Amino acid sequence: MNLRPYLGIFNRSILLLFVYIFISALFMNFSDTQSLRGIRWALLQTVERVEELKQFFTIRRNLATENDLLRKENFDLNIENQKLREMLVSENKRLKKLLNLKEAGKHSYIAARVIATSAERGYRSIILDVGKVDGVGEQMAVVNADGLVGKVVIAQDDQSIVQVLMDYNANVSARLQNNRENGMIGWSGNSWLDLEYIPKNIPVAKGEVVVTSGLSDIFPPGLKIGYVLAISEEEHLLFKRIRVKPAVNFNAIEEVFVIPDYTPEKADRE
Repeated sequence: MNLRPYLGIFNRSILLLFVYIFISALFMNFSDTQSLRGIRWALLQTVERVEELKQFFTIRRNLATENDLLRKENFDLNIENQKLREMLVSENKRLKKLLNLKEAGKHSYIAARVIATSAERGYRSIILDVGKVDGVGEQMAVVNADGLVGKVVIAQDDQSIVQVLMDYNANVSARLQNNRENGMIGWSGNSWLDLEYIPKNIPVAKGEVVVTSGLSDIFPPGLKIGYVLAISEEEHLLFKRIRVKPAVNFNAIEEVFVIPDYTPEKADRE
């Protein structure tokens, strides 16, 4: 219970009582009774007005402080609302991309969430919350809404480990989408992937899409790997040096899909 208002009234009453006693003692021997009453009344009115003014300014100051606090709280709520709105927009876009991937794909998918990551000395992997009991097995391709993530290398009962493309041991048969030339995607420890074995006489354009070739028992054809970032040639080499920007942001993977039903024979029939 808040006693401050009551204490204020009590203190004011005490003050008025002391003022009244003081005035009474001061004019106790004053002979003009009528004048004495008038002076007492005027002084008491003055004290009361002073107290009212003091209380007015105190209330005004308290209201101003409360108003400042409310403005700050309103500002904080607006900022939080903007953050939540941005999160909802991002989440809607991400879920829409995942839905479009699932609807457009020719394969069945096992949805999974990334529960841990590992990156040590060039060996990079992610851990998923699905495993053998969910239908996940080793050497299955893993994708997200942006493109190819990697492949399952270890499948346990309720978890699985995925080797991502940005790993020294990850190699994927790839194809330039425009001219259909086949090469091999690997990683050499940089922020990009390397597309190898593309002859010098093959025209390659910056920004060209690189996809899986389908010449594999693991990765279906046409999965997006990335975009040509830079092309260079050296005299003593037979092949171009091609840097590829990954389609997937490997630092921000949250949900993925495992492709459990791919076989080269099925791809040939399609």
